[in-house]
Amino acid sequence: MNVPEKGISRRCAEFVTSLDHSDLGRETVSVTKKCIVDWLGCVLGGASTPAAGIIKGVVDEMGGREQATMAGDFSKTSVLQAATVNAYNCHILEMDDVHKSAVVHPAAPVISAAFALGEYLGSSGKEVIEAIVAGYDVMIRIGEAVMPSHYAIWHSTATCGNFGAAAASARLLKLGATQTLYSLGNAGTQAAGLWEFASDNAMTKYLHCGKAAYNGVLSSLMAKRGFDGATRILEGDRGFFRAYSSESGFERSFEDMGRKYKIDETVFKPYASCRHTHGPINGVLELRSRMGFSWEDVESVTVETYGTALKLAGNRDHSTAPAARFSLAYCLAAAIVFGKVGVDQFREEILDDPRITAVTPRIRIEATPEMDAMHPEKWPSRTTVKLKNGDSETLFVEYPKGDPENTMTDEEIREKYLALSALAIPEEKARLLLDRCYSIEERGSMGDFFQGL
Repeated sequence: MNVPEKGISRRCAEFVTSLDHSDLGRETVSVTKKCIVDWLGCVLGGASTPAAGIIKGVVDEMGGREQATMAGDFSKTSVLQAATVNAYNCHILEMDDVHKSAVVHPAAPVISAAFALGEYLGSSGKEVIEAIVAGYDVMIRIGEAVMPSHYAIWHSTATCGNFGAAAASARLLKLGATQTLYSLGNAGTQAAGLWEFASDNAMTKYLHCGKAAYNGVLSSLMAKRGFDGATRILEGDRGFFRAYSSESGFERSFEDMGRKYKIDETVFKPYASCRHTHGPINGVLELRSRMGFSWEDVESVTVETYGTALKLAGNRDHSTAPAARFSLAYCLAAAIVFGKVGVDQFREEILDDPRITAVTPRIRIEATPEMDAMHPEKWPSRTTVKLKNGDSETLFVEYPKGDPENTMTDEEIREKYLALSALAIPEEKARLLLDRCYSIEERGSMGDFFQGL
């Protein structure tokens, strides 16, 4: 095939092939290790759920060469299937990381792809860090370019995740720029993931992440063997940007590529629910602490938020855990009743707790022009709690806990990881893996990362 003039697609490919660990500052490496710890906790927590048993059952039945590890029971399967399973499980509990303006969950497809392939290839820890940084960067920048119109129909983690996983795996396979371009081309042509699943509170969201990881790795493995692909998959007349978005000026998202790393903008999630619920949860928990109220004391709760939050999390259905995680009313009721919104608050026996049922009708949620004007650069909210004794307080949350401007500390990430991993494995094993994550750049080979588990 002819080598095209440099466009956005080739720029992404050249960035992936040129990135080196020595280019990364200490803070970027530190954030990347936090992302790895956070990813592994989410995968382990997700692996403990019934939903995880579905995909694990399929993989076990189909079989596969023992090339890479599925975190949870630590059995092995093919690279493609391990990447799929870990990415799927990572997203089940809705606690995996986020990027605000791209509105994507990068860890599930990118780190799952990098760990599966890195283990199989025996890549060094530094090489895996390079791959993760490259994958996040490509995935996030593409997500930013197509927002906000893309999000109306498409689940951006599913669509953009294909590119992120392809970039990460291309880096580990040491593909050249043109091979990487082919990998991105074939990843992009597989991009899919419709929001219609949300109408039924279906499990599809997990599969989106799994397939994004699978598609990206497959695209790079094929490119390694000489399979070519579209060379202008992003900016071409029949490419991703034109097909999936009504925006313009796509190149703006790539202007500082190679000078600024998007992984540094990662948002970590302290609550087990849709990120759009987190600002109001912050507000309720802070007001609960200040005012010292119990659920019986609350007369009303009013939340001002942005339209996307209302669209995705405005439902009142909390009959199932997936529905409850996308119900702002349920999440706020849980915060009021229990003082926390963790994994336990979405257990089946909690969903119809009479206290929750009593509080949710008192919660009113509305989208306002003020909040819309700030989104998606900020995910703001204003929450007012009025008590039956007449007391009332309001709190504006500009940066919910976990945003880069209000990030979770290393210790908070460790605590989150240990809480999630405890759902699947003994603490001794969890701490061993934690140590391996934080010392990952010292590993000469990822082939034994999960050894002894």
